[in-house]
Amino acid sequence: MRRFLILATMIIVGCSALAGMGFGAEIPVVEGPLMVTTCGQSPGAVMVKMSAMAAGFTAEHNNDLTAADLEGKEYKTLIITTGTSMKGMGAAGTDVKKEIERCTALMEAAREKGMLVIGAHIEGMARRADQADQDSIEGIVPHSDMILVVEGSNSDGLFSGYAKDKDLPILIVKDALGIGQGLAGTKP
Repeated sequence: MRRFLILATMIIVGCSALAGMGFGAEIPVVEGPLMVTTCGQSPGAVMVKMSAMAAGFTAEHNNDLTAADLEGKEYKTLIITTGTSMKGMGAAGTDVKKEIERCTALMEAAREKGMLVIGAHIEGMARRADQADQDSIEGIVPHSDMILVVEGSNSDGLFSGYAKDKDLPILIVKDALGIGQGLAGTKP
């Protein structure tokens, strides 16, 4: 009986780990400190930061982060959330094209520093409602080193498709509250 319980537990744990991996490459270890920004001025970046901190990561958030802001910092991981807020972009005096340009330069600078770049979509289908949302996603996610997504954002398999097509690792978590634990679960 004891052997059966041990075997059953191992199968459940193994299947749970595989379920979050999707079709892409092996998920890398996510190390802190983390820097989180948004491509589209939506509140997702704040949610990522708070969930990561709750899981024990050191994390900072800056919606206006530029490549120059990375100079002299020791961040290990850059997370860019996608999906747009027209209200947020208006208040910031920007648009989706400028956001993509800012984040593309940011990803390049992060890679030059050896940082892991994660493209994320964590606000569900509500942030996949229009062309600006789609432009934000297409401008960042397929060009990232890894994809982070909540189940509700991937209900149609869009992000799993990116992972498969680009051979990217994908971490799928149940909801925004699971982001930090999902990221922490990449550690050996």
